[in-house]
Amino acid sequence: MEPIKYIEELNKFYRAQGHPPYRWTINETAPLTRLKKPLSECTVTMLTSGGISRRSAEPFNPLARNDHRVDAIQNDAPSDDFQIHDAYYDHRDASRDMNCQFPIDRLRDLAVSGEIGRVADRLWSGFMGRTYDRTRLTTESAPAFIAELKKDKVDLLVAVPACPLDHQTVGLVCRTAEEAGIPTVCVSTGRDITEQTKPPRSLFVNHPMGNAFGAPGDTKTQSAILVAALELAASAEEGGVLVDGPFEWPSEVEFAPGKASM
Repeated sequence: MEPIKYIEELNKFYRAQGHPPYRWTINETAPLTRLKKPLSECTVTMLTSGGISRRSAEPFNPLARNDHRVDAIQNDAPSDDFQIHDAYYDHRDASRDMNCQFPIDRLRDLAVSGEIGRVADRLWSGFMGRTYDRTRLTTESAPAFIAELKKDKVDLLVAVPACPLDHQTVGLVCRTAEEAGIPTVCVSTGRDITEQTKPPRSLFVNHPMGNAFGAPGDTKTQSAILVAALELAASAEEGGVLVDGPFEWPSEVEFAPGKASM
């Protein structure tokens, strides 16, 4: 199944509504910081951009523009204690099983089995919606986030964008993290956006946005995708690598822009 050409489809969709062309970020090269430890000794954290917050927290603005909010989430947070407010992707499956988009249970499983050293004290949710002020992102918001990762002595960040424009935003966060010395790996469902943003390491999964790690309750696939991402983080020898994972959605992945306007 061919990946959706999100850039082409979005440009066409919004041009038909009279919007001017959007200027996407295009990078030719990418930084790379190699892991300094085996995965079995690494402290790993994770970032999702899917408008996911604890039930006790203020909901994200589902139609956010330039929202640089990033929530810290304790590493023992139960996966059934989250809410999702994001109008830019279909999160019905993730609302049933958070591990479809934010696989915190699967990450904890890997710590228990010894495949990673430990889950960092804090996981993260933020950088959601439409982020247009990319200068502020790369000079203020992302560096502030990375400073928190350093406080937690993070060895590896797994980043999971949700909607189309999130793929650009999260890719830029990953690039900033690597420039600051923290290795990253991005799990992408928007191949063309990731390819041109060029995060240091990316695993493409040809799934619908909102299902980066698979279907609700499919713990085997969720774990396999997370392990593949971690293995890529450990093995990549050059920046900007984009690997097509061997994971296929059981039906046709459709372009559904919804309210995700530029």
